Amino acid sequence: CLSKMGRSPTRHVFFERVFWVATAAAATAVLCIRPESQPDSRQAEIGDLGHGQFLNFTDVRLPSLWNLNWGVNLATAAVATLVYSLCRAVLVPSRARSKSYHDPKTPKFKALRAKFFPPGYPNGWHCVCNASDVEGGRVHSISALGTHMVAFRGEDSGVVGVLDAFCPHLGAHLGSGGTVEGDALKCPFHGWEFATTGKCTHIPYSRLEAVPPRAKTKAYEVREVLERVYVWFDAEGRPPQWELACHEDLASGVASGEWYLGATRTLEFEQHSCEMMLNSADPYHFQTLHAPLPLPILDHVITAFHTIKQFYGSGVVNGAVTEKEWLASITEKTTGLFLFGKSWLPIPFSATSAGAVGVGVTFEGPTIMHFTIATPFGKLRQVKTVLPVEPFKQFVESRWYAERHVPMLLVRFFALLGVRALEQDRQVWENKLYRDKPMLVSGDGPFPAFFRWQAQFYSESSAALSEHSLDW
Repeated sequence: CLSKMGRSPTRHVFFERVFWVATAAAATAVLCIRPESQPDSRQAEIGDLGHGQFLNFTDVRLPSLWNLNWGVNLATAAVATLVYSLCRAVLVPSRARSKSYHDPKTPKFKALRAKFFPPGYPNGWHCVCNASDVEGGRVHSISALGTHMVAFRGEDSGVVGVLDAFCPHLGAHLGSGGTVEGDALKCPFHGWEFATTGKCTHIPYSRLEAVPPRAKTKAYEVREVLERVYVWFDAEGRPPQWELACHEDLASGVASGEWYLGATRTLEFEQHSCEMMLNSADPYHFQTLHAPLPLPILDHVITAFHTIKQFYGSGVVNGAVTEKEWLASITEKTTGLFLFGKSWLPIPFSATSAGAVGVGVTFEGPTIMHFTIATPFGKLRQVKTVLPVEPFKQFVESRWYAERHVPMLLVRFFALLGVRALEQDRQVWENKLYRDKPMLVSGDGPFPAFFRWQAQFYSESSAALSEHSLDW
């Protein structure tokens, strides 16, 4: 108790000593209580010994521990503890910790972060939903990128369309009660029907023979890749500036059966969308946040040493290094495992086993990442997407693929590593500010190169869109 509650001030030392002496005396007295109500016959005979007779000490019975009245003992201990606690509460000053009022989820803190970070919604391709969300005539509502959208699949053409969520007629939400009729999405309010292009194709009560050309809603450019739906988002309303290509060899492998989907993982983070990309320019954080092996229990014992190389303006597309301004890439190697972070306690053969696994990552725009993991058992691929739901709220989905001869258990193992590696960053990501001109020293990563690469995904209207969306 004393070690937990701390040492008392000097003026209370005398009280504590008196208390413990009294407690010890009380405990000793309790231990001498015998459960028998009648004196032992042999003890009674001691008084009858005559003069000159000797006492046989083997005839004297001392209290046995097996015969103690434990109920009295426990009650005395409980009372003593209660008295001591009350005395400390009255006489010893409180050492309570002060309250921390830092809360990264408050609007005040988010407003502070908005002053430092880039706009919340970068221009580029964004994964807004999965193909399964629009199967069977379902209409999927999407709230992201500072706007509201609905996705549906035409019954006849099978084409996925993503439209502005609100009907241009009287503002009904097309995802709340809307239905798919053929290749059109039917508004639940007045029955207007919209094609995947956004054009209104039918107004049931109109007296005009043709639908007016102005009867249309905003439609997004859509690409369906590996059972996922991507839209092109641009603050200036420009058409797509590039096409998605990094997936093509993987898509062919999945279609032929050479590759299979092994795991899907989703997470949410209260952070800016640029944080995961920004990690690419920060090799030293791999020696701090990512030094512990990202596995339960082992992360307290085993640490790893990583080496990182960055390339901005190029990446691996379908197995070939390609130079495009919207691409970036890194390569990562784990060069050894150590006990308790001590370089002089290496795990035997860890350098060889860890070195047999190589990781390459290609960033395709601001929110799409393609991982290739080479292992002795075969290759794995991870496609990770970040959807900016709000400027400081991201929905992250990772899909893990593997060559058909790679065991499913290995895929699940790497999926676990991937999730726990992201969790290692969470506390920093969700509580930090952004420095576009950081105080750099020798040994830091190529942050200026990253900032130049990232700038291409923001345009004149990007800031206005983010400021408008801060009302959430």
